[in-house]
Amino acid sequence: MGREKTSPIIVFALAAIIAVSSLPIPCSAWNITPPIQAEANVSQFSKPHLRNLIYIEHKNIDTSMSNALDNLSVAIAANNTRRIVRAYNNIAWCYFCRNNFSMAAATYQTVLQICDSAHDRRNKAICLHNLANILAIMDRYNEANEYEHNAINIFYELNDEEYISKTGKTLGLMCINHHLYNTAAELLNHALEIDTRMNIRTNNNYEEIAYDYVYLGLIDFRKYFDMRNDSLLLQAKAKTLQAYEIFKTAKDNTSATYACRNLMYIYIECAHNAVGSQRQMFLDSSAFFHNIDLNLMKNAKNVAAQIDYLLWESKYAIETKQYGRAKQKLKAAKALIEIDPLKIFQVDYGHTMASYFEAVGDYQQSYEWSEWTTIIEKRQLNREFVVKSAKLSLKNELDDIIQQREIVREQEYIVRREQEIRLVVSTASTAFVLIMIAVLTFIVYKGLKRNKLLGKKLKKRNEDLESQKDQLECINNQIASSINFAHHMQTKMLPTAEQMNELLGDTLILWRPLDLVSGDFYWGMKSGRRKLVTIADCTGHGVPGGFMSMLGVSILSDITMTPAFKDGSMTAGQLLDLMRDNVVESLRQSEDGAMALDGMDMAVCIIDEDSPVLQFAGAFRPILVVHDGKLTEYKGDRMPISYIAPDPRPFKTVKIDVAPGDSIYIYSDGITDQFGYNDGGEQVKFSGRRLKQILEENCNKPFSEQKIIIENAIDNWRAPASKKKCAQTDDIILLGFRIRM
Repeated sequence: MGREKTSPIIVFALAAIIAVSSLPIPCSAWNITPPIQAEANVSQFSKPHLRNLIYIEHKNIDTSMSNALDNLSVAIAANNTRRIVRAYNNIAWCYFCRNNFSMAAATYQTVLQICDSAHDRRNKAICLHNLANILAIMDRYNEANEYEHNAINIFYELNDEEYISKTGKTLGLMCINHHLYNTAAELLNHALEIDTRMNIRTNNNYEEIAYDYVYLGLIDFRKYFDMRNDSLLLQAKAKTLQAYEIFKTAKDNTSATYACRNLMYIYIECAHNAVGSQRQMFLDSSAFFHNIDLNLMKNAKNVAAQIDYLLWESKYAIETKQYGRAKQKLKAAKALIEIDPLKIFQVDYGHTMASYFEAVGDYQQSYEWSEWTTIIEKRQLNREFVVKSAKLSLKNELDDIIQQREIVREQEYIVRREQEIRLVVSTASTAFVLIMIAVLTFIVYKGLKRNKLLGKKLKKRNEDLESQKDQLECINNQIASSINFAHHMQTKMLPTAEQMNELLGDTLILWRPLDLVSGDFYWGMKSGRRKLVTIADCTGHGVPGGFMSMLGVSILSDITMTPAFKDGSMTAGQLLDLMRDNVVESLRQSEDGAMALDGMDMAVCIIDEDSPVLQFAGAFRPILVVHDGKLTEYKGDRMPISYIAPDPRPFKTVKIDVAPGDSIYIYSDGITDQFGYNDGGEQVKFSGRRLKQILEENCNKPFSEQKIIIENAIDNWRAPASKKKCAQTDDIILLGFRIRM
């Protein structure tokens, strides 16, 4: 914490620990109701981000303190300012590890004075940043907020993008903890932009980007508990999965565990709101991500890690109706909470107790526990922090208002002086002149007043027009930013060309969204010795189609984690049946008045590395297989992935014998339904016959050449010579690959 370059884990932990304050144990016995007079405590939603600190085992703190004091003596004797600052920083860090926050803050105040004397602005800003975190732990939010803003202003002056990002994340997490979600989103999105630029320059900033996605997912997760909107859970899951994939791609398993801890709680909440097979799928997903981090939590020697492990097991047992096991785990957690020095799990314990009593039918105790935790969470909010943040964000606007008022006062003073001069001249003239001047003065006065009144009205009208213009521009910018972010999120969720080539070998991917966000998507995944390859055409396009595609990718990701898929017992047709069930449940299409037509068309291929047989199932989509230069088409079922009837017929599985070198193609109707001009100049569709002819004639060429040939064929079809170009009518997706054994 005191070093010149703070590690990402420590910055992450310090930002999250802002909400911590002491709280007595909720109750002394299992059946005693919680005391309402308890002190304020950290919110349960900030708790996952405290884990990153409490999992760090501070060893040999006494030895570290002794070494730091020795280094300080040597640095003072040598009059080496830089070494003095480093020694004090290490001393402050040791105080922090001992939970002696007041001494840590006092030590950082000393470092701040040294940096001021040495005119070392960068180390001063780092010290302000560290001091702000310590003061926040001590509930001195106003001072912490001012120190953090002073730090970020210096980092902006120094153009230090690394610490601008770190400080922005700290302020963002402070805002999340106080429900200032819009301000938090602005800070964290700005940090994401900075980290993305730094990653492009250095190609070594993936970890910061992944943490940005974790924090953005935390915003949606917190907003979900305020608004109870299921789409926020979906967004939180998608962003946190994106962070997990970045960590896994970089083979950073240690950092990936942080995303796993968030995902296992998100999936528990998803399971609480779901029913049937989808509920079990969410529970399995929560257990899957929990097991990734199981050894770390079980083997951790600190009390907080053990409490975290016990509370998750309690929630999982409640959701799976193992009430005896839940009670046993809650008792074990309570015993550890009583000796926990950080006191950060009481509110989460209270929520879990309320859930337990509700599940077993004791609604009186469930209500009392819920009321208690609600009071604690409300007391946690610091109203002065919210007001201070609002004042700082409106500072520039207030300065403009004050400046405008000064200009108006100056103009009024000039007008009054002119009137006084006219009055003096008029009294020195003759009576006739006095009368004439009085009349003229009256006329001039009325004219000035009328002109001033008209000027005020014109100014007010112009201000209203400017305000409306600014509002429209702001709305347009927000919409454009949202669509661009949706496109960015969808692109990140889909596999890259390199990942598809690694999965299948040489691959052809032709993906042309009609808008920035596409309703068509492709996806591939290997689970065990089975490979799943699919394309889908969702209802609509643009943002609505994008939401459907995100839902489809999320469901496919969950299905591939099931044991039935991994062990080979699930066929392609059964996968589509399960896909349809999950879409119907997610969109509640079986309910009266639901949009039963919303869904998707899909083609699914399953390849087993131990078998020369390819399994195919289709929902209104076919598959094309080219063997020895001859193309064969296998049609799918004529029914979509959506609600059809209370008891729909299952999808058929087509088993196709394939050999190495065979070319496989699956595609959406965006290609075949694209309008263009035939030889007679008439507007007609591109048609499946024309596409199959192109693929059969060029099947032996590399996929890179095939892609260019298909794209040129579509473009020439839409815009032949001397003809007005036909607009693209729908999203386009075509995926091709060759069989390899």
